[in-house]
Amino acid sequence: MVFYINKQAIEIKARFKNAPLTSTNECCCVVGILAKIYGLPLPKRFNTIEDMKKDIHANIDGRPVPSEYAGKVIKLFDDYYKPGSISDELYELLKYAYDEQVGTEPAYKPPTSNRM
Repeated sequence: MVFYINKQAIEIKARFKNAPLTSTNECCCVVGILAKIYGLPLPKRFNTIEDMKKDIHANIDGRPVPSEYAGKVIKLFDDYYKPGSISDELYELLKYAYDEQVGTEPAYKPPTSNRM
């Protein structure tokens, strides 16, 4: 699995209104991203997406949303409805997203012009 592509997909999807998460991979990235943005420790591993969602919400609900990007990522995650199991590789992806998140904004910046 190419980890950075999954994280970049979240950053790109957060720019659109109707670009839903499509996989357990992306959900694991979201948990890592949100934990880092909120200054939380690396989340522990859970067996399911549902358990991860409950845990991250237990830690961030009631706190101010630190950026527009964080709010969009939370919405993406809340709108995801498919059940999924968390493998060792997916937990490694979560750790990657956590480690690579810097600040409260996405790392990916869209091009400012259409010139090639």
